Amino acid sequence: MADGLVFTTPRGEVLAATARVIDRRGYRATTVAEIALEAGVRSPEVRRLVGDEEACFYALFGAFFHQTFTIVLERTQSVPWPRSAREGLAALLELLSSEPVYVRAALDGVWALGADGGVRLETAVEAFTAFLTPGYEALGEPGVSVFHGQLIGSAVLHVITRHATEDRIADLPRALPEVLAIALAPFCAAQDIDALLIAR
Repeated sequence: MADGLVFTTPRGEVLAATARVIDRRGYRATTVAEIALEAGVRSPEVRRLVGDEEACFYALFGAFFHQTFTIVLERTQSVPWPRSAREGLAALLELLSSEPVYVRAALDGVWALGADGGVRLETAVEAFTAFLTPGYEALGEPGVSVFHGQLIGSAVLHVITRHATEDRIADLPRALPEVLAIALAPFCAAQDIDALLIAR
């Protein structure tokens, strides 16, 4: 994928270092000192730019999510529904497959942080409803059902998590048929979803 995550500012370099350390050591074993060493700065600079280990993780998670979602939305601008769902999900899976360190670090951190991490992850899943809004509008619904959107988003997240736990993040683009079927099942007939998969 031509697009990718970019963390070039001093703060961004600390976030990138945070991802590498969490990926290597796990969230619970990550320290500010290790993040600083990885980033090539001193510990007080990490604390000044971002904060403690938890603040570093949450800043990383937020930046990772924001950049990912921005790239995906840019790829789907002016693309009609339901092809926009296909293009957006394809872009998401391609981007995640190219950034395994960030995917593993994000998942490890939210799992380690328990309920608070779960709330952050749930917020990210809720943003997935942006892909579904045109489908609900086409059905004449007043808006995306939050509960329904969360169910679909959680199912898509399960596919991503399964690939991460099985060390198959690089294979995520191959999961597009499964993910697209999950996302579009309430809106499109199976043959229409199949047609989207072969259309370019």
